Amino acid sequence: MIGGEKRIVAKSIHPTGKDVNKRELWATVCYYYPQYTLKEASQLPVRDIKLLLRVAEKLQARDKYELTQIVAAPHTKKGSGVKKLTEHFKKQMD
Repeated sequence: MIGGEKRIVAKSIHPTGKDVNKRELWATVCYYYPQYTLKEASQLPVRDIKLLLRVAEKLQARDKYELTQIVAAPHTKKGSGVKKLTEHFKKQMD
């Protein structure tokens, strides 16, 4: 405390260093990639584990972005966002 003031310290939502142990990383890989067992994940090189987790984060972010677009589309001017979004997903299916 400085001068009787309490300070709030925010902790990163992405634990780093001491906060993350190897078993948690392996378990996270197993969560996103269920074809891996904990034992198999433990045998992967660190660079591969980081790559797998980075790809999983990107895919998850893309999915959340698309869900946000779906929710927002009906509220666009005259619903034009719905048509654009429908065309976007039709292109992805081809």
